[in-house]
Amino acid sequence: MSRLADRTVLITGATGGMGSATVRAMAAEGAHVGVADMGAVLTARLAQEVGGTPLVVDVTSPDSVTAGVNALVAVRGTIDVLVNFAGIVDPRRMDEIEPEAWSRVFDVNVRGTWLMCNAVIPHMPRGGSIVNIGSRAGLVGGTTSGASYAASKAAVICFTKSVAKFAAPLGIRANVINPGCIETPMLDHFAPDVVAAMPGQAALGRLGTPAEIAESVIFLATDASSFMTGAQLNVNGGSHM
Repeated sequence: MSRLADRTVLITGATGGMGSATVRAMAAEGAHVGVADMGAVLTARLAQEVGGTPLVVDVTSPDSVTAGVNALVAVRGTIDVLVNFAGIVDPRRMDEIEPEAWSRVFDVNVRGTWLMCNAVIPHMPRGGSIVNIGSRAGLVGGTTSGASYAASKAAVICFTKSVAKFAAPLGIRANVINPGCIETPMLDHFAPDVVAAMPGQAALGRLGTPAEIAESVIFLATDASSFMTGAQLNVNGGSHM
C-alpha cells in the first residue's frame, strides 16, 4: 500500500537537491504534491513530471506564500503535509558577513518557515504533519557552513518546538530533520578542498544522499511517526551524536 495515498503535500524549495528527491519520493507513495519554488520553469517541469501542482512561491513574501497556499487549497481542499526545504547558505565567517546578507539568510530560512507554517496550519486537518529542515550546523555552530546559516538553522530547530506545542491541540504534529553533509548542488557553494573533507566528518565515512533525506521526511509525514512531535531527527551519518 502507498504510504501517502490521497494525501496532499506542499513542499517548498522543491526543485533543489533534497526537495526534488522528496517530491518524487512522495509522489511515488501516492501523494499529490504542491511543488513550490521560485523558478517558474523548473517548478512547472517537476510538477508535470509527478502530476502535481506547480506553485511559484517566494517564502519571504507573505502575499506570495498566501497565494501559493490558496492555489493548492483551491485544487485539493486541504493540505495534509508541509515540508519546508526552502533555504539558502552563506559559508562565510561571522566577521565577513554584511548585515544585509545576514538578514537575507534569516529571511529565507527562518521567516520563510514561519510564514509557511502560519499559512498552512488553518488548512491542515487533524493528523497533519509539518516537517521543517534544520541542519547539523544548527546543533554544533557554523564553521564550514557559515555563522549565519548555522544560527538560522538553530532558530528553525527551536521554532519547530514552538510549532509543535501550538499545533498539538489541533491534532497536527511538527518535527525537524537535521541533515549532515548531503550530496546536493548546495555543495557548489564550498571550496573543493572543503567538500573533499566532508565525508571524513561522518562516522559512516561518506556523504548522505537526497534519497535518504526523502525517506526520513516520509517517515515523519506518515502515521509511522504518529507519537512524535517537537522531535529532531538527525540524519548525518554519525557526524554529530
